Amino acid sequence: MSRQFFQWALQQLNIQPYQHLLEVGYGAGHLTEEVARTLRIGFIAGIESAIPLYQQAYRRNKRFVRQQLLQLHIGEAYELFYPAHYFHTIYTTNIHLSGKDIPSELLRLSSLLKNKGRLVLLLTGRDRIDKQEMIPRLQEACYHAGLQRVHMEAHPLRPDNYLAITAFKA
Repeated sequence: MSRQFFQWALQQLNIQPYQHLLEVGYGAGHLTEEVARTLRIGFIAGIESAIPLYQQAYRRNKRFVRQQLLQLHIGEAYELFYPAHYFHTIYTTNIHLSGKDIPSELLRLSSLLKNKGRLVLLLTGRDRIDKQEMIPRLQEACYHAGLQRVHMEAHPLRPDNYLAITAFKA
């Protein structure tokens, strides 16, 4: 992903230095690193199902792990052990959910959000994002999970390639 994407993603996340965040599907840890740089007393947790990506992300972000700003997990989102209402923001890039039952997975993630917390789904694509198929399904899944004020924002320079769906917990 490009520097342009990371800057735009950070704007969408609107991170405050004290927040607790969860990244679902951190991959090689590039965005994780950018997010961790913004934290001072906050915390970021990440979950990834692929061990090689965990290893890359750990190497890239070990200074944040040592500072206890970051904790990386291997597994699926439903396996996380954090208490309800723990995170200010939960985000994922390209819907790193298992895909089997997105409404149920969003319901689980919603339970981890603090009241007024945000779920941010960052969509990227080298080709155009299939908005007509994907967006209505994701919006419906957000509402099913009890999230409100679902809105979309496209990247101003690359609207067909970068899109954010943000929803809030009541």
